[in-house]
Amino acid sequence: MKILILNGSPRAERSNTLRLANAFAEGFSQADIETVHVYKKNIKPCLGCFSCWTKTPGQCVIKDDMTELFAKIKSADVIIESFPLYFFGIPSGFKAFIDRCLPLMKTYLGSDDKDGTDSFHELRDASLREKKLVLISTCGYVNAAPMYPALLKQFDMICGDGNYTAILCSEGELFGYEGLAERQKRGYLADVTKAGAEFYENGKLSAETLQKLEKPVLSPSGFEKIVRSHWGGEDFPQI
Repeated sequence: MKILILNGSPRAERSNTLRLANAFAEGFSQADIETVHVYKKNIKPCLGCFSCWTKTPGQCVIKDDMTELFAKIKSADVIIESFPLYFFGIPSGFKAFIDRCLPLMKTYLGSDDKDGTDSFHELRDASLREKKLVLISTCGYVNAAPMYPALLKQFDMICGDGNYTAILCSEGELFGYEGLAERQKRGYLADVTKAGAEFYENGKLSAETLQKLEKPVLSPSGFEKIVRSHWGGEDFPQI
């Protein structure tokens, strides 16, 4: 099994979110795991020219590192998109990557997704439907649930509702702060690895597992003390 981790954090190897993605991938036994730091790649913004739908169907006219990434996506069995929440959305460099994935989709011909479960664009390559997509994201809030609806709606529109798995972790800064809540962080990362093993076996996560991973690492009051200390002038890592 080939696992492709697309790290969408501008902090690259120092990403706290990547710690969760790596922990999840550890649950896959005998898997070939490759990590790509998207911010280190030369990815130009989409031109909106729609040549990938007309003049060069399925092929982008921009020649940059997306050609390499398209090949990696097509050869992977599981794609893990790992990124922090930036201002309630996707970090800009990773958003450019997502925009450039338009050639993977067929031309929109006016169809109406009435039940909201399908994407408005069909995949150009039927083999892509066999792949599993996992989103892993951390945010700097005490509760992840209210922070992600807009972002998840975008993936619903692209992939179809229910066609991907999302692991959303609040209090993400804690994973870059050594000596703080180490026991709680180790416990959470162990649960993420168990979730990876479950996904490897079943191709999905149970509602119970997802609910467990949604629980904050620290209590709201404990995290509030840390955040107040940070904004009071003390050093604190970014996600």
